[in-house]
Amino acid sequence: MALVIAIHRIHPSVDKALAVAASPDYPFVDMDKRNPFPGMNPYMEQTWADVHLRLIGGILDALGLELPDDLVAKAELQVDIVGEVSGTARPDVSILDESWKNGLPPVWTDAPAFRDLVVTEPALLAVEAPKQRWIEIRSSLGELITVIEVLSPSNKDQQRSAYIQKRDSHVVAGVNVVEIDLVRSGRRTVDVEGCGYDERFGTLGEHTVICVSRATHRARREIYASPLRERLPVIRIPLRRTDPDVPLDIQALVDRCYESGRYWMLDYQRPLTPALPAADAEWARERLLASRLIARVEG
Repeated sequence: MALVIAIHRIHPSVDKALAVAASPDYPFVDMDKRNPFPGMNPYMEQTWADVHLRLIGGILDALGLELPDDLVAKAELQVDIVGEVSGTARPDVSILDESWKNGLPPVWTDAPAFRDLVVTEPALLAVEAPKQRWIEIRSSLGELITVIEVLSPSNKDQQRSAYIQKRDSHVVAGVNVVEIDLVRSGRRTVDVEGCGYDERFGTLGEHTVICVSRATHRARREIYASPLRERLPVIRIPLRRTDPDVPLDIQALVDRCYESGRYWMLDYQRPLTPALPAADAEWARERLLASRLIARVEG
């Protein structure tokens, strides 16, 4: 499977900023290029496919330095097939005949009655197959120890049932499961049903949630709930019963992702979906103004 990396402009404001770089009044010239939020940046959901890939890579790098010598963390990829025949596939090698792109259309044999017809050329639209990525920690013998899921909007919407089925199968099989949900869209999907989550955390307002299902305590869930205005946690990644947990700093990963992805170039004027409550929206606006990611409108 080929990895394609696209380099492009994220936000047209960059062109304008370069054009007026001599003006000290333009808000994008001396912007703060650090994450303007103390915790999760909700605007990063605009480009979640890229964020997700960077977070997966960051987690792999962090764990690779801390795991016991006989354990290894690897990324897994699954392509969801949606249509008349639904299912999943793990791509290894794809062989595509794309000669038609160079002006050589597919060849077919038509019936004599249709040889005088002029075929209308269709509009070609690319359809991206949903891709699900996660991390597996395995022993040198291939035993699956821990699964780490960084949830995407599709896990909380159209692929929710398939995601829950896969997660529950891991839990039943005695595998540790770590679910990291940093996106605001979609239904709550992490494994907190029947554990009094709403009673305990319902008053937090806007918050992210991380849920750890530990193989040694299948009837218990370890919950990390982080309000919008607070730092994301350092969580414990469980391994085997005899192994110490490995710490994973989620905030450090998000901040590094923000800077390496140059997410100060996102469109911070675009309304969030879903919208923040009024008080949180005003707080977020003040954070963006302080970082000069948006301009204050007078009057």
